[in-house]
Amino acid sequence: MSECSFRLILAGIELSDEQLNIFYEAGCDDATFARERDGSVVAYFDREADTPEAAVLAAITDIENTNADARVIKVATDDDWLTATEIAQRVGRTRQNIGQLLHGIRGTGDFPKPVARQGSTNPLWSWADVEQWFERYEPDAVPAHGPRLSADFLAEVNNRLDLRERLRYSPNAPWRQKLDETLPLVS
Repeated sequence: MSECSFRLILAGIELSDEQLNIFYEAGCDDATFARERDGSVVAYFDREADTPEAAVLAAITDIENTNADARVIKVATDDDWLTATEIAQRVGRTRQNIGQLLHGIRGTGDFPKPVARQGSTNPLWSWADVEQWFERYEPDAVPAHGPRLSADFLAEVNNRLDLRERLRYSPNAPWRQKLDETLPLVS
């Protein structure tokens, strides 16, 4: 067994003390619940299971099989976007050293490009891209990581959760039968 960290974004609950007790009793004692600034409720899990995917599916089952009326609407992994300073901290380098990699003064010259806020004084890089670069060129620089959720699993589980939410709001849409015929959900 190994431990996997992930977030479940929830709908349908207020996050009362009663609901928190229900989740705890349902086996979610490995989760921390929080209300975000935008009003959404998030459950942060550190769950042990045979696979990361099994951990997520068990957590979804535990949340939704309670009488707390919670629905999981999205699964996410830890935030992936970092500043250059955060990259430096994560790989045990100075900010100046990372800056030299970013500008091609050191290294191979192909350090990943920022994924957000390009052109700003504080752009953001994808940790997945940066980690992959370090694993290729300087593997000792990146900390060891445990099992991770596969990108395909994450995409498919979120697609299914999204479709389930859409079906909740328009179960008898007049176009659904034609859509199911044109794009069946079987392979």
